[in-house]
Amino acid sequence: MNENTAVYKLINIYEQYGYKKIKLSKFEDYSLYNNYKDFLQTEHILTFMNLNGSLQSLRPDVTLSIVKKVLKDNDKYTKKIYYIEDIYKVDEVSNEYDEIQQVGVEIIGTLTKYSNLEIISMAIDSLKSISNEYILEISSIDFMFALIDELNLDEDKKLEILNFIYKKNKHDLEKALINNNIDDKYKNNIISLIDLSGNYREVLKKIENIILNEKMRKAYDELSSLLAVFENYNNFDNILLDFSIESKLGYYNGIIFKGYIKGNNDAVLSGGRYDRLLDKFNAHTSNEKNKKNAIGFAVYMDKLYTSDISENEYDFDVLILYKSGDEKILLNKVQNLIKENKKVRTDIYSDNYNTDYSYKEKYIFENNNFII
Repeated sequence: MNENTAVYKLINIYEQYGYKKIKLSKFEDYSLYNNYKDFLQTEHILTFMNLNGSLQSLRPDVTLSIVKKVLKDNDKYTKKIYYIEDIYKVDEVSNEYDEIQQVGVEIIGTLTKYSNLEIISMAIDSLKSISNEYILEISSIDFMFALIDELNLDEDKKLEILNFIYKKNKHDLEKALINNNIDDKYKNNIISLIDLSGNYREVLKKIENIILNEKMRKAYDELSSLLAVFENYNNFDNILLDFSIESKLGYYNGIIFKGYIKGNNDAVLSGGRYDRLLDKFNAHTSNEKNKKNAIGFAVYMDKLYTSDISENEYDFDVLILYKSGDEKILLNKVQNLIKENKKVRTDIYSDNYNTDYSYKEKYIFENNNFII
């Protein structure tokens, strides 16, 4: 898909929902990322010293910068914003820094059940704008944590169990539960999370049978409320409930989700609820009137440009190779095609002309005529 086309489609969706664009600086004080490194879960922050002698960073994460800006403005109203920004991360394959464009949305402020429904709807619309063949996977961190908290284990052992679930490693998960003398009632429920993956409505019915406490009930109700979205779209074949979804960002809680499109094994969309980050910023207080929560998602544009996500997409409609003739006549023909709402590219003719662009029609302009 053409880069501009993809971004335009996404922006159009977000503006239709009443979101306003926010613009960020490429640079942040290094202290922001250093202070919240546990949320980023990365040691790779591209840092330099500015002319004043203070440390600056190219941001590895957009959400931290947005939260900082919104809270600094101290706006009492709920912010609904979208962004088109770059982040700088180390590529796991090349081990070099990559500049990655993200387009995303955030709600920061007073959230309601409707906020979840709106964000999930926008995530679905975003995926559909890219490809009709998409999958949205959803999980609940709160549901999993509330179940594992029943085990009364230390944090390291809880994280070990979570990692086994994320990796769908049933053998080592069962071994760890046995070694920690976990009661069969809890053990069987936790192991079942690995197999509980599939059609959203069907898996939701199954997990109701393993609810053990009020926190799990609250998380289940939050997941259940999303049924209204999928019933509206009638897209249950595209929606999965999967507790093995892992987020590499440490600031998520509540519902989290990832979106995939046909022909791409990597998630092209990722998001969720991140009240924990606002808590870290001292914005998530016990006073309900002043409490700020947050939810959002990002679309990773680099994942789209490296994939052939739509065989029917073209970079332009007509390719014209100029061989000979009056340039004024050629220009007139090009402009007439443009008036027909066609995208036209003109290049110099060569016997071995080759291009990576895709197009519907190709002509050679020779002696003032188009030759197929």
